[in-house]
Amino acid sequence: MKKYLILLTSLMMTGIAQAALQPGDHISPYTIQNVATGEEYCQVCRYGAKPAKLVAFGKLGDASFWADLVKIQALQKANPSMGAFAQIIDSKDLAAIKAEATKHGITFPVVIPVEKDWNSIYDVNGVSRVIYYAQKRNNIVWSKVGLEDKDLPELKAQVKKDLKG
Repeated sequence: MKKYLILLTSLMMTGIAQAALQPGDHISPYTIQNVATGEEYCQVCRYGAKPAKLVAFGKLGDASFWADLVKIQALQKANPSMGAFAQIIDSKDLAAIKAEATKHGITFPVVIPVEKDWNSIYDVNGVSRVIYYAQKRNNIVWSKVGLEDKDLPELKAQVKKDLKG
């Protein structure tokens, strides 16, 4: 019975993960707050001029999310014109978020949502997710739950393609 419940839970989580925005879906703007500066701004407006943009959604205490951000940090360092930010989806504790970002060496913006209905737009539903979108289309090009090492070559290739124009 326990194995059945674990399998059922896994299938439900997969269904939730698959329900979120997918490649081809349009990005909708909403307001975020930069944890380091306190500044509030529209995320699509702020990053709109960037030819390549990536956002990672995750929970403050999720070690795999922070490991994903370290990979994104390396990708952005190799492609400085790519915009990147991470959104914490389960906490508004600015001090704790700043401390975790500093601990992991994250230099791109870590933000929290200001608008309460942001999840109705992005349908993250508490699942760590990485979404990449490109300027010309302003549509999602690539989206995964987490950022596994096997997915990095595909993402890197897409970023390089979009940065070339």
